[in-house]
Amino acid sequence: MNRVETAAGAIVLGAGVSLLAGASSFPFIFQGIPGPGFLPFLIALGIVGSGIALIVSAIRGANSAPRAVNWPRLSGWARVGMLLGAMALSFVLLEALGFLVVTALFMVVMIYCLGERSWRMLATVPVLSSAALYGVFAVWLRVPLPKGIITFIG
Repeated sequence: MNRVETAAGAIVLGAGVSLLAGASSFPFIFQGIPGPGFLPFLIALGIVGSGIALIVSAIRGANSAPRAVNWPRLSGWARVGMLLGAMALSFVLLEALGFLVVTALFMVVMIYCLGERSWRMLATVPVLSSAALYGVFAVWLRVPLPKGIITFIG
């Protein structure tokens, strides 16, 4: 059993329980739609689950042998920089271009930086994923997202 990992898991679990208590003070469902406590409650459940998984892993000793850290090479840091630049540019262009366009373009850069070079993958996954995200947040959860250059969407 690794005491440091167990303590880290306990801290994560404690933070998750604290967030869960805070999130439960908001309505989960409000007027038939997900309320302000819906997403924080689900995130807090995920943090609680992560804390439990860390504690169980530390008690079992799954990560007991220390491993050498493989630091990325310069090309890896360049990809990280490109992702951070794409994220910053996404924030700048979000209002002008809109959620769908910016999210799709950011996902193209992200998938490319992760090593995928298939044009079929780069053309379909970002478009379908950004449309699914728009459907969840703008349509189902009624979060106002910037429309930008795509004005025909409701």
